[in-house]
Amino acid sequence: GVTAQAQTLDAVLKRGKVLVGVNTASPPFGTTNAEMQPDGYDVEIAKMLAKELGVQLEIVPVNNENRIPSLLTGKADVIASTLQITPERAKSVLFTAPYGMHESMVIGPPELKATQLSDLAGKRVGVARGSAYANLIAQANIPGLQLVQFADDSANLNALVAGQVDAAGTVSYLASELNKRYPDKKFERKLTLTSNVYAMGVRRGDFDFQRWVNTFLFVNILNGSIPKAYEKWMGGAWKPREKAWYCTTSRLP
Repeated sequence: GVTAQAQTLDAVLKRGKVLVGVNTASPPFGTTNAEMQPDGYDVEIAKMLAKELGVQLEIVPVNNENRIPSLLTGKADVIASTLQITPERAKSVLFTAPYGMHESMVIGPPELKATQLSDLAGKRVGVARGSAYANLIAQANIPGLQLVQFADDSANLNALVAGQVDAAGTVSYLASELNKRYPDKKFERKLTLTSNVYAMGVRRGDFDFQRWVNTFLFVNILNGSIPKAYEKWMGGAWKPREKAWYCTTSRLP
């Protein structure tokens, strides 16, 4: 027979409310606006999703540690919380189609010549401690590359602006924010480290709901609503290749 969790879509419609888990302390994905209300890219997507379902929205605040447990214990019906797609996570969560990506990269001033990590030998490279890109740069074991660790992203990027480091590891949306703030510095992407593609997560076996979310994403990517929200919050253009992988990875309705 049908398992209980395969009926999430019907349960949500009957309840008249959808519970969406969002990390509200991870801007620009989730943040709190001046009115102390949840805001950000993931929040905007959650609002669209509830509107399309024709139900009310309840944002369930989650963090990186408890987002999957919140879903599995039923505190959330779906999670939209910077959930990068990995085979490991797919063991416990059923991913929807992607709805965004960001890249980790090394940026620096125009005079810095570097197209690969080995070109940074002898340079001071700033990173936020514990970030995924910090680990990637460290694991490359470039002789003479001095990895300078900062407490967080803003301290790292402030050090680059002040000239305390020659280059900095960061992610695409922070790089574009930095260039808006300091256009005269003309910081450039020197090399790309990884692309992180993220999706929403529903419970395993919840194919009806996954299919509905995929249909929602498909329609709102094609009509421009999601790309517009992406560009507003992420500061960079929604790339056609994202549309391409969107269409290949979602099983269309």
